Amino acid sequence: MEKKILVVDDDDSVRKSITAALRMKGGYETLEAEDGFAGLELAKQHHPDLIISDVVMKNLNGFLMLEVLKEYPGTADIPIIMMTIEAQADREWKTGAAVEYLTKGFTLDVLLEKVNSILKTKPTS
Repeated sequence: MEKKILVVDDDDSVRKSITAALRMKGGYETLEAEDGFAGLELAKQHHPDLIISDVVMKNLNGFLMLEVLKEYPGTADIPIIMMTIEAQADREWKTGAAVEYLTKGFTLDVLLEKVNSILKTKPTS
């Protein structure tokens, strides 16, 4: 069974690049959300194995989405990768052990390596 990953980012090109790489290079099933509100709904409905989210988004930002996800038993244990700008990553946000950070400007290969490590999978290509 394919692992399912939810990608939450309000930048269409970033979101689509990430989901394409996850599907084609990683062999993962993907879901896409354009903001934190949509991300919350998809996470509650589909219970993904991993969430990759931008921090700065319109409507509901990544940290607020994370706080709400942690309140629901069905989504509280989903590991999350937060995509941040360097200044945010340096502040060591206190969000819990299930949260990893990637500083924006990362390559898709670096992202896939982190995803594979979290999900304990091997690349398909």
